[in-house]
This record gives sequence, structure tokens and C-alpha cells, in this order.
Amino acid sequence: MSEITIKISEIELQNVVQAYKTLQHFLDKIVSPNDIYTDEFLSGLQESKEDLQTKNFTEVKSFADFIQ
Repeated sequence: MSEITIKISEIELQNVVQAYKTLQHFLDKIVSPNDIYTDEFLSGLQESKEDLQTKNFTEVKSFADFIQ
């Protein structure tokens, strides 16, 4: 696979991010997560949400901490 370098201005990058957010918002309205993701993924997502709400997490400072 070859590599390319793309140079864009800060305003162009902001426009790309805004376009991404617009598409994400549109897809969120018309497509259910149940149609996109597996039950296992949705279960893990719910577990993560609950962990955040209950502050049940540990700060990681390295990749080694993350994979343990």
C-alpha cells in the first residue's frame, strides 16, 4: 500500500470534522445501533457506560497498563 501526504488548512479540517458530525447525526437518526453492531459489542458498550457513570475505572499511563 502506498502512502500519500495531504495538506489542508485549519478551516478545511474544521469543515471535514463538521461534515463527519453532520453525517453521524443523520445516521444516528435513521439507523439503530442494533442494526449495526453485534449483541456482544452493544453489551460491552453498555458495561462501559455503566462503569463511567459509577466511576468504576482505573487511569492508565502506558499501553502495558491498558492491556492488563
